[in-house]
Amino acid sequence: MPKLPEDVIADITVRLPVKSLVRFKGVSNTWRSMIEDPDFVKLHLQHSLKTGSNHYLMLKSYHLYTVDFDSLNAAMGMDHHPLYTWADSLTEAIGCCNGLVLLRNTEQDMALYNFSTRMYHRLPVEPIATFERVLCDPRYVFYGFGYDFVNDDYKVVRVVLGLYPEDDPEVGVYSLKSDSWRRLKTLPVGIRWLYSPSYYLFSGYRCFGVLVGNALHWVSPLNPEIGSPYLIVAFGLGSEEFHMVPQPDYEYEMFEMDLSVLGGCLCVLCNDKVSWVDVWLMKEYGVKESWSKLFRVEQPGVQLLKALAYSKKGNEVLFVKDDRKIVWYDPKRKRTRRVRIAGVPVPLCAEFCIGSLVPLSNSDGKEKVEQEKNKKQDEIHE
Repeated sequence: MPKLPEDVIADITVRLPVKSLVRFKGVSNTWRSMIEDPDFVKLHLQHSLKTGSNHYLMLKSYHLYTVDFDSLNAAMGMDHHPLYTWADSLTEAIGCCNGLVLLRNTEQDMALYNFSTRMYHRLPVEPIATFERVLCDPRYVFYGFGYDFVNDDYKVVRVVLGLYPEDDPEVGVYSLKSDSWRRLKTLPVGIRWLYSPSYYLFSGYRCFGVLVGNALHWVSPLNPEIGSPYLIVAFGLGSEEFHMVPQPDYEYEMFEMDLSVLGGCLCVLCNDKVSWVDVWLMKEYGVKESWSKLFRVEQPGVQLLKALAYSKKGNEVLFVKDDRKIVWYDPKRKRTRRVRIAGVPVPLCAEFCIGSLVPLSNSDGKEKVEQEKNKKQDEIHE
């Protein structure tokens, strides 16, 4: 059988699942070189994004889990991640971008992790001046993680607020390209009002930035003391500056706001916490006139609702409801059906992720040891 041209082989293999490609790296040095080639990694990621393949849900309960988005039937525990300890319930999964997820046990114990290839990179420890000055509640620490396509870099953003409004905020930005942190000197005045105890009391994921349009986004809650409305605070990963995102002209004034990503667009959920949740979508990032109200979810008593993804046919939307249930919602029929995923206890949080070959070097350099560990884990799961 004649040898196939390399471009034909690449065109075939780019359509394969990440897990298969990881195994094929062991076939030969030629296959390994092809699969690890930066151009092939980008091509495979672009194909997955375009076709909706290699998508997963990352679930957080007492442990971390992944579940295939196409089936949504059984979860696989992530007990092999680099920050795993006997008290794994402490590990937070903060955002997922291009197959990489930011994991945190403490402010001094964080890592970027590719859950498909099981490669990781530990972040260097950066002291927090606010912690050194006063006793700071961890709920006053906000994180965001994403890919800066302007500078071709993965960045982590950390916003630390003091216990009192007069305390100066502290913002640090970590760059994977330079493997270092730096602190921002110029900050907007309004960022000190980002935290509100009543708003963040029941759901920790509200402290994690939502990535859309090369920027991370948080909600600045209502503040009756200073007459401040809900604000959408954004941090541009390219410019490394904060800005406010224009909002739609809402039909009602009294609601609780949450942010999500839906179909690659910024999504606002307006919840009256009694009987309905309005879902708005910003179809062109940064343009106020592009806001459109998609539909209203008639769900009495819903406290929290987070949009995850459209179905393959586009006729349903997947939501996390009250950090306890995952449901499909059909806007046309106004019907909800629950998704039951085996092996995951409640309560839970969920993040929509994509599997990829994006590389990360293990911090200790023991790649062969990690590969053997991965092989044993695969054999156990099979």
